Amino acid sequence: MASPLDCLSVESMQIMAASESAVDPLTEFDNLTSELVSLEKQFAGRKVPKEEFELLSKQLKERILKAESQAYAIARKDGTLAKRLRIRNYNDPEIQQVINHFVRSPGNAVEPEFGTDRFPRYPVETGKEKVSVERPLLQRMADIGMLTEKLFERILYCPHCGTPSNVYLRFKCTQCGSIDISINRMIEHLQCGTIHQESAFRVGKNLICPTCKKLLQATEEYRLIGVVCSCNACRAHFEDPNQSFYCRKCRIDFDLPTATVVDVFAYSMSKEALNEALQYLGVNALTEILTAGGFAVKSPGVLTGPTKEVAFSLLGQKDTRIVAIDLFQNYPEVDVEPVLTLYVKMLETNPTVAVFAAIPRLSRRARDVASLHNILVAEGESAVEVGQKVLEIAQRM
Repeated sequence: MASPLDCLSVESMQIMAASESAVDPLTEFDNLTSELVSLEKQFAGRKVPKEEFELLSKQLKERILKAESQAYAIARKDGTLAKRLRIRNYNDPEIQQVINHFVRSPGNAVEPEFGTDRFPRYPVETGKEKVSVERPLLQRMADIGMLTEKLFERILYCPHCGTPSNVYLRFKCTQCGSIDISINRMIEHLQCGTIHQESAFRVGKNLICPTCKKLLQATEEYRLIGVVCSCNACRAHFEDPNQSFYCRKCRIDFDLPTATVVDVFAYSMSKEALNEALQYLGVNALTEILTAGGFAVKSPGVLTGPTKEVAFSLLGQKDTRIVAIDLFQNYPEVDVEPVLTLYVKMLETNPTVAVFAAIPRLSRRARDVASLHNILVAEGESAVEVGQKVLEIAQRM
């Protein structure tokens, strides 16, 4: 029997699942996640029977996955939703790892490498070593505009076992279907007009015309005009062999229409996307440090000016003090442009203090500009180090 306490009933869940959500998928994702947390607390407090909890939990998780998938699908065409998802994902350690690859190697795409199993793997530089990241993570980043994808290769998967590891291209005799065929290139000697199989021209490593006996030293002296095939099983001759694919694991033949063709992409990061990411990298660490120091933190933090709203990486508030923080990361140093951007924001708003947080450090020119415009600076090799310095500045105000 369903609990009469303040919890979701099976009937209410079915009604919810059948109705169309009036909110966007991201908001629905948040609402459903909150419902799941509430349900788990009620179950932990023995307010919901086990069978009902398992059923409701399964339904909620399915709807959460659906809402998340819908959000990422819509984000491909909705720039506003894509940015909301980007901001949420900047604190993901795996995503930060990928972004740091582009920080250290700007302009270098993450390209797949293929092992003996032919599955693509994506190595990224972490500074100390290369680590491999999963393609679904990179695709998720591409869906929300963090990365740009470019077709790198196409791989054929066996339609039976669903892997590419044992798939081979086969050329077959047009008459008997045997794969035991010889494929010979046809060469034309342009000077005397002789056309023959390459084997007739080949003498060791050299090509010598079988008719006029001239040594062919330059590629301009001859041309390849096609191939001729001969079957070693039935002795048939033909120009274009039949083609198919064979999985040695499943021992089945299949053709292109029945094969599973998988596109494999390389991923790059535009300068604009990298600049946005650098602004938000490490925000989670700073948020935790400032919160522990007694500040109420919002990220991104928005202040309303006379003409418009202005967004900072973080806003920390304690009593009447408001600390506006922009965080930026660039190797080997952060230059002057983001410091000037913070100065423009200060002109539009009126925080108690503005702090520019730089990882790992500011350039000399950027430091001079910050000093000129009374922008306090916190520098460090990591977000934690920078966060501690920001907290010290905020507590002195």
